[in-house]
Amino acid sequence: MRYILQAMFALAALIGLPVLLETPTSSEGMITATIGAAVLIAIGIQGVIGFVRSRKPQSFPDSLMPPPTPGDRKPTTPKPEA
Repeated sequence: MRYILQAMFALAALIGLPVLLETPTSSEGMITATIGAAVLIAIGIQGVIGFVRSRKPQSFPDSLMPPPTPGDRKPTTPKPEA
């Protein structure tokens, strides 16, 4: 839920700030607005990626996995003699 709120906040700020604030006239103001927009886009992308990754099933390392049932084990392959 946190990631969806993060992405929605970034999108709302990205849409709402140009409506509420006046257009910058100086070069410094344009650069600041561009950097601010890039930061909001990055926050939105991070929120979407975090949401997608949080829905992925957890993977477990082999050392933590329960041992397979005896019927599921493969027969051992003989080692070639050299």
